[in-house]
Amino acid sequence: MHKVIYIKRKDAHISMTIRKKDCDHAHSYLHIMLTILIVCIMSILINSNATAKTSFNKKKVNGIMSTTVYDDVVVTWEGLKDAKGYEIYERTEEDSFTCVKRTASCKAVLKNRIPGKDYQYYVLAYNMSDNGSMGYCKPSDKVETTVPVTGRSTVKNLLRTALAPVGNTMYVWGGGWNKADTAAGKEAKRTGLSASWRNFAKDKKSGYDYNNYRYLIHKGLDCSGYVGWCVYNIMNTANGKKGYVYKASKQAKNFSDMGFGEYIPAGKIKDYKPGDIMSSTCSCCGHVWIVVGQCDDKSLVLIHASAPGVQISGTVTPSGKRNSEAYRLAKKYMKKYYKGWKYPAMLKGSPYLTHYSQMRWNTEGDDAILSDPDGYYDMSAKEVLEDLFSIYD
Repeated sequence: MHKVIYIKRKDAHISMTIRKKDCDHAHSYLHIMLTILIVCIMSILINSNATAKTSFNKKKVNGIMSTTVYDDVVVTWEGLKDAKGYEIYERTEEDSFTCVKRTASCKAVLKNRIPGKDYQYYVLAYNMSDNGSMGYCKPSDKVETTVPVTGRSTVKNLLRTALAPVGNTMYVWGGGWNKADTAAGKEAKRTGLSASWRNFAKDKKSGYDYNNYRYLIHKGLDCSGYVGWCVYNIMNTANGKKGYVYKASKQAKNFSDMGFGEYIPAGKIKDYKPGDIMSSTCSCCGHVWIVVGQCDDKSLVLIHASAPGVQISGTVTPSGKRNSEAYRLAKKYMKKYYKGWKYPAMLKGSPYLTHYSQMRWNTEGDDAILSDPDGYYDMSAKEVLEDLFSIYD
């Protein structure tokens, strides 16, 4: 049997005679090729989805931190690309970790936690496959917070908060201030870390010069922006409230005037306690920082935002000895726990011991702002650091 096909071309008709068997072969060949194409496309899609899932499974949530205001715990973290949501896991010393909240945001306020209890947290991000199955990333780092019995928060919570930007936030002149450079900006009036800080810091080299990035206020923190952000996070559970960013030389005095603690002028300071806010009173320093603790040789371990970034530092001894206990401790902890930090300038000179006034928190009685249930006021810098970092060991 034959089949005649007519193809019209201009004025002519061309007649072609094709046997049916040849048509059947052509159709069969076309079917095979289409099947192969579909299989290839499906394979690519499946492999792509598997690669995406595998890639997501290897990631983890960064920037987790927890703070406590009265009996409310605030857990915050930085968002993870491709995540559909997050699960928050909580435990006390007596319990195992349990998922206590699932949310699409990067923050949770967990209310009515038990006063006097320590709570630990980690966060898992998850996404959903096309068939509805759930995939998880790696667990975030663990964080810990203490619910105060008295006061708004605790000395230890302040120092935990102060550590959160260490090693991942650059010093930026004006960082933490508003655009007018008159008060706290939005980053210093938020709970938790800003993802823009880490994103800005991640590609900076060891020769980072903050002078090239002045007033990029959303990219990092300066000294008073940093201290103001720390104080905000132990005073508030919501964003956008009254800020605590002032000129470095005024910050300690302003906090005292607000009823946070006792103000002690430079020259009358007798000792140093964890959490003390130190403001320069001279024209040569223009700085503010937070005390971690005092060492046996009277050198100080401190946390601050100072070029090139937020880090732990150590001072010389009162006699000017450079290889102080504080310097050795700062070097040890920065090296061990902040391996990606490229900036080892941690030694601070004698003006840190003489050019600064002090604000010491009210920790007792009805006026307590930060209580001290952990006994940090009776600990050396070495003991404070050991306790703060014990959760990571």
